[in-house]
Amino acid sequence: MSYHIYTTRGLILSERPLREADRVYSILTRDLGLIRATALGVRKESSKLRGLLEPITLASVSLVRGKEYWRITSVELIERVVAKPEILRPLALLDKLVQGEAHHAELFDAVQIGLRQGSEEQFVAQILFHLGYLREEDLNLEKKDLVQAINSGLEASHLSA
Repeated sequence: MSYHIYTTRGLILSERPLREADRVYSILTRDLGLIRATALGVRKESSKLRGLLEPITLASVSLVRGKEYWRITSVELIERVVAKPEILRPLALLDKLVQGEAHHAELFDAVQIGLRQGSEEQFVAQILFHLGYLREEDLNLEKKDLVQAINSGLEASHLSA
């Protein structure tokens, strides 16, 4: 039985251990949306993927569809993003807000831009806008009003603390 290998650009959002030597990754991809993918044996010293699959890494990822998860077959590093606190919180929020796999190239592009520029508020606002929790005119608000709009958007998502 042959499997189709999907290769797409992706941003690794988070990782968690699985079994003795494996990990599950949350990856925001341009073509497939937010996916959960396993990398088998990646925690072993001898793994060729070991240093490439780190959170906040932009990479070209090759995947095979499994029963429960996608399985990572190879990775080509594009860029490691500096993990500044103002980008970590929006990425964690993104990981919580996006459910299921759905093609969303505009969101991926906005996240790529947000990683490099803008304030934390603008980054969160772009994420919420592309997910339908903010209006386009909210993106041009002053900081105080933008924070209020973000809080209203988060309340609408039922994720506010």
